[in-house]
Amino acid sequence: MAKKRAGTGTTVTYRFGFKYDDIHAAAKVIRPLLKIRWKRLNDKFWGGDHYLKMSKGGVIIKLHHNYEAHFDHWLQPDYKSYPILLFMQYPPGEEVPDQVDLLASFMSVVKTVIIPPNSDAWDRDKQSME
Repeated sequence: MAKKRAGTGTTVTYRFGFKYDDIHAAAKVIRPLLKIRWKRLNDKFWGGDHYLKMSKGGVIIKLHHNYEAHFDHWLQPDYKSYPILLFMQYPPGEEVPDQVDLLASFMSVVKTVIIPPNSDAWDRDKQSME
């Protein structure tokens, strides 16, 4: 997998959506593709069960639910058909895998979509009523 370095002062963030209903099955399949070890966590604030990998260099890789039942809220409402999300953040100077290579790797095991930057969640229905 091709890698590059995040530029000086540049944080690289990738987000993917997966057509998996079971976060534990998703974590099991995705972990070897990323060559990482997950820390399994559970917190209502983060939608219940989720998986996290944080490196000493500041790289954050988080696998979590798109829907947060505790808040009755979709993190990515335009991607409701992708119940599991993967957030990857690389601080300046860290090696960054190629996003297209990652997509190809994920697509080999599960239907995957790249979630574009600046697609943060907001509830259009509630917003239009205000």
